[in-house]
Amino acid sequence: MKTGSRFLPGILRIVSVLACICLLSACNARDRAVQALVDIGLISQPELTQVVLAVPVPLAYAVENTGFIRGIELAREDIAAMDMPLSLEVRIDDDRGDFAAAVELAQEYINDRSVIGVIGHWFSNICIPISSIYTMSEQTLIVPTVSIPSLTLPHSGYVFRNIPADDQISIKMSDYAVSQGTKRAVVYYEYSIYGFEMSAFLEQYARSAGIEIVDRVRAPDLGQELSILSRKWTALDYDTVFVVSNVEEGAAFVNALRARGFEGAVICSDGMDGASLNRLLGPDTGNLVVSSIFHSERPSEGIVRFQRRYAERYGTPPDVWAIQGYDSVMIVARAVADYNVTSSGQLSEYLSAADSLGSIFGETSFNERREIIGKSVYLKKWAGTRFEYIA
Repeated sequence: MKTGSRFLPGILRIVSVLACICLLSACNARDRAVQALVDIGLISQPELTQVVLAVPVPLAYAVENTGFIRGIELAREDIAAMDMPLSLEVRIDDDRGDFAAAVELAQEYINDRSVIGVIGHWFSNICIPISSIYTMSEQTLIVPTVSIPSLTLPHSGYVFRNIPADDQISIKMSDYAVSQGTKRAVVYYEYSIYGFEMSAFLEQYARSAGIEIVDRVRAPDLGQELSILSRKWTALDYDTVFVVSNVEEGAAFVNALRARGFEGAVICSDGMDGASLNRLLGPDTGNLVVSSIFHSERPSEGIVRFQRRYAERYGTPPDVWAIQGYDSVMIVARAVADYNVTSSGQLSEYLSAADSLGSIFGETSFNERREIIGKSVYLKKWAGTRFEYIA
């Protein structure tokens, strides 16, 4: 077993934030000096004819495992047809899932006053620490993929979480497990801030619901280490495994667990809800349940239209990340078109105050903590060749 798993995510966050502050302090000082000269009339800045919405993603991962980029491409087409006071460019950048690359992109966005908002970053180990950069620099950040509640702390006034939080998802998973008679469970989690924090929420809620957690383990090696753990869990008479993971690592773990003979329930977080999951699962997937913030059989009118259009274009139904990408971009597009938003400050004020964001999910808004209201959590179960919604 690897050691230090309970402490490294916290250390990573602290070190990352300190690195961000050091890298950007000079830029912030320069920007404040320039703005001071503008304010007293000694220099002027040209009027903007175009604003930019930046979308930093780990491009290879997003393309291989999700429909996120496709959803944004459809949003680009809709924006091109909209009547706007000035043009809106949606710029997709590859942060490669690398912290240093993400910081470099953040610097570019902050130094470019035409960038009114950022949608990203995908992975929690990047998004959580780098969100402090955007807050310090008063750059609006909309996050459609990271569900950690601490992302929108009271002081992070420019960060908006456009996805239900881990505690909501943990309650849904725990309640379902209880309804299916779960007595003793294992919690598996990926090695990330997301994995560590959500697995802690999940363990807490599962215990409070009466489930005994016999082990909570961080992404073991899928060879000998998992074999040893599997024998240990069998001796502890476990009947359920909770999985908190991204789709690639999670599917590999589920396949390896089934290969060792476990036939009980596997209940997964929404990080496993990706377009590639069906392809990655093995032939003996069995009793598998996945959380999702999207219910394809109870869609809003906006999502029905999007599903039809996406399927016509790409020949396959959209996954939740295609919908999240499209929805997040179009929220900003409507702010520019309908409310003449031309700066990050104006966008942040709009998102904070809007009673309805015009989301394709229906009536949604951000609460005082900048958490999305109006999106729900669902569960779907593997039925041999496809998933069927059960709750």
